[in-house]
Amino acid sequence: MPDRPVALVPAEPVDLAEVVAAPPLENLRRIGGEMFAWTDRDEKRSPALPSGGLLRYLLGSLAGSGSAVLVAGPHSDELINELVGTGAEVTWLLRSLPDAEEAAAAHPSVTVLTGTLGKLAPDQYDLVVAADGVTRLNSAEGDQMPVGSMIDRLSLAVGTDGVLLLMHDNHFGVHHTVQLGAEGRYGADANWYPTDELETDRPASRAELTSRLTEAGLLVEASYAAFPEPAAPAVLVGSKVLGDVSSPLRPWLGSAVAQAFTAAYRGRPVLSDPRKLAARALRAGAEDAVAGGWLVVACAGDKSGFADHDVLVGDVHGTFTYGVDSGGEPVELVPVSEPRERAGMRRTGVPSIAATDGYLLEDRLLELCATNDVRRLRQEIMQFDSWVREQARDGLLHGPVAVADVSDVLITRDGPAVLAVRWEPIDPVPVDTAVVRSLWQFAVRLITGARPHPWPVTSSAMDLTTILLGMAGRGVTEPELRTAVDLQVAIDSAELGLRPAEQHDHKLNLLAVQPGTVPVDVVGYRELTEALWRQRYQTSHLLHMMEWTEDIIASRDRWLSKMDWEIQIYRASWPGRFLTVSRTAYRLISRDLRAARQRRRQRRAAAAAAKRWRKAQAAKARTDSADD
Repeated sequence: MPDRPVALVPAEPVDLAEVVAAPPLENLRRIGGEMFAWTDRDEKRSPALPSGGLLRYLLGSLAGSGSAVLVAGPHSDELINELVGTGAEVTWLLRSLPDAEEAAAAHPSVTVLTGTLGKLAPDQYDLVVAADGVTRLNSAEGDQMPVGSMIDRLSLAVGTDGVLLLMHDNHFGVHHTVQLGAEGRYGADANWYPTDELETDRPASRAELTSRLTEAGLLVEASYAAFPEPAAPAVLVGSKVLGDVSSPLRPWLGSAVAQAFTAAYRGRPVLSDPRKLAARALRAGAEDAVAGGWLVVACAGDKSGFADHDVLVGDVHGTFTYGVDSGGEPVELVPVSEPRERAGMRRTGVPSIAATDGYLLEDRLLELCATNDVRRLRQEIMQFDSWVREQARDGLLHGPVAVADVSDVLITRDGPAVLAVRWEPIDPVPVDTAVVRSLWQFAVRLITGARPHPWPVTSSAMDLTTILLGMAGRGVTEPELRTAVDLQVAIDSAELGLRPAEQHDHKLNLLAVQPGTVPVDVVGYRELTEALWRQRYQTSHLLHMMEWTEDIIASRDRWLSKMDWEIQIYRASWPGRFLTVSRTAYRLISRDLRAARQRRRQRRAAAAAAKRWRKAQAAKARTDSADD
């Protein structure tokens, strides 16, 4: 038993008559060490259960009709249904007796065992699944097995030519690093036995995990780094790509990982934006060290026939899954279960391109903004604007290019290409709206991410969008910007399923982006601190400007008062009076002289005009006499 007190779930009142009358569950067996007043299925008290399209694809490809499958630990019902759907004989081990009773009633064809892993009979299975890891296989009602021993026990359960699928949590992962909460890891009841962090026998890296399984007599066929979280992986990066900064998959992989973190952490309070940490790790080739967990597929025989891919990408909320290899095009492994259309958007399939040399347009624009290279920045924006307009037909865009911003565009030798986007518009989008939205999104990232750029720090998203469009020789009006924001709201509504009232609030938040605004998707404490600093900077800047203006006005008032005082004193003295009279006399004489000169000029002009008139009369008289 652990030394710290165990937080148990309060039991609800139970009617003993109903318990006695309830028929026993034939598919439930108690093997010893089960926990009577505990649950691992309460989302408020326990970590999330493993789920998602990637795990469903892996289980569906490894299990087969008639194969014996052992599921160790709590898993979501969708994974159990996937195994049952393959025709496998599933045995499910749970440490919680209430959870086991609920699982046995919900899955009559599954044999449910309740107890601790140490009490498991020495049977062997064709497939052993531990997608939840091994931390929730111990029980408070028995001896605590170390993590290494539990991994060895699972390895022993793998029969001849059997396969082990194990997800191992990384305590150095991004999901632990950005976790925000005063209670830390001890806020959930499931963390009642946290000493696995101090175990020297616990594998602390993917290399140690694979080495441990190899020592147990298993052959590791594939090992992946899971992002963003081990319970709901959306991207699995294989060992061939991990640490290889020269891989042609790097630009696309950065975009795919960023999308996965955005979808997983949208609206969740975190310590810092996990996308920045993941991007830095990818640039340094250290993504294996900060992954959420490591998924390993190991077999007891020579080969299990598992189709390995360099990268696997799946939908957390659905069944869609596709694989990508360094030397080929993306392959659709599990199609979208049904056409999903929502908020005017349609769910997309595999990306058109993934493995190629190039660079992300957003990374290049951020680099040019940081170095104040306005000339090359103008060239990149003009080329992007020209490429987008070349994709239009009659001024309208169709498909993913209509909603692809600069973070989804890869610049290759053959020209720009759109990477993976999750949604595409059902109806065509005007090309001007698409360009404005793309550059507006980039302006929002500059502001909310506190990115350096050549323009004043007080510039709003509207100001920066106007400047960026001006580089392409185009302008923007407020109605055009609102139309572009409406397109972004439609994309977010399709992704998040926002209701009309939530769409209205979301639109107001997007339109209100200005210096000091936090990111509208993933809000971290660090980003809040940076936004607070920017607001304080703007406030202090305005205060300094007000103080400077007041000082200038006060200084001028002092000098004017001093000059007026000196003039009054000077006028009161005899020299001042003499000069005043002299100045007055000079003004009067100058005025009279100017008037006299003006009258003389007028007389001369009148005399000249009279002389010209007399000459004209004399000439006329001579002409008349000559005619006579």
